[in-house]
Amino acid sequence: MKRRLFISGSAAAALALVGCGGGGGGGDGASSGGTGSAALDATATGVSVASAGGSSFPAKVLGCYFTAYDTQGYRITDVPTDFNVIYLFQAKPNGDGSFRFENYADVPVADIQACRARGQKVLLTVGGAGQGFNFANRTQSQNFVNSFKVMHDNLGGVDGCDFNNFEANIGSSATEMIWIAQQLKAMFGADFAITAPPQPNSPDDRAMLKAMHDAGVLTWAAPQYYDWSGFNADGFIATRTNDWIADIGEEQVVIGLSANYSNGPSLQDCIREYNAIKAAHPNIRGAFCWNAQLNLQGGNTWGSTMRGIL
Repeated sequence: MKRRLFISGSAAAALALVGCGGGGGGGDGASSGGTGSAALDATATGVSVASAGGSSFPAKVLGCYFTAYDTQGYRITDVPTDFNVIYLFQAKPNGDGSFRFENYADVPVADIQACRARGQKVLLTVGGAGQGFNFANRTQSQNFVNSFKVMHDNLGGVDGCDFNNFEANIGSSATEMIWIAQQLKAMFGADFAITAPPQPNSPDDRAMLKAMHDAGVLTWAAPQYYDWSGFNADGFIATRTNDWIADIGEEQVVIGLSANYSNGPSLQDCIREYNAIKAAHPNIRGAFCWNAQLNLQGGNTWGSTMRGIL
């Protein structure tokens, strides 16, 4: 599983201030074709496209990333129902604003829709390690919207878009990000989720997501507290989360943690920090982990434990 430690500017200067990049990490590094290079004809799948509109997201979120490029032999339907949100990872940029999903064969449409039918929301993540994109103009933004519609339909329908393109410094593209979110909600319904796993210590990421919040298009932000050992320090996650809550409110912050993953907080760290956050902010939206496969390899200990303390 390929990961990365996100460090902006001088590494030596940044380590004390900057943790990890936007959530979800890896990617297989492969590159192929354009928007439709690996796409399926939705009409050929035998599964109708399901709409996200009118179906409310849970008041408390427990999410996980499911890596389509490296399933580890698991199916997305193996994700326990302790998790009510699954981030399908990931779609990659083509360079013109459009994105492509390369792993339709690894995550069957019928499996995605089975998860949704049993109450799990499925969000398609765009971006990841080495797959950032900064929308610089309206043409690029429109290309994204068009390509997302293709991916949405080819997957049989998803419940939201998880923007993980932070490696391209998208803090400078708030206007386009807001416009894209507005178009997706107009297309798929007001309840279509717009989420993002930003770098917790980045002022640019905070400013952009606050702008999206203020524009009424952000469902939640999920600062990612893993891929740097400093996030294990007692009280670090809880203290930094206070800043995000001050920006966008308790109900729009989900805490990005790790499950059975060596470069992140341990289960005991997660319990300690989440309980401290919840004591100060009882309406905190929830938590997510990197990732579903690692959680399953650990016997779902993280998932069942965190579900119990949400």
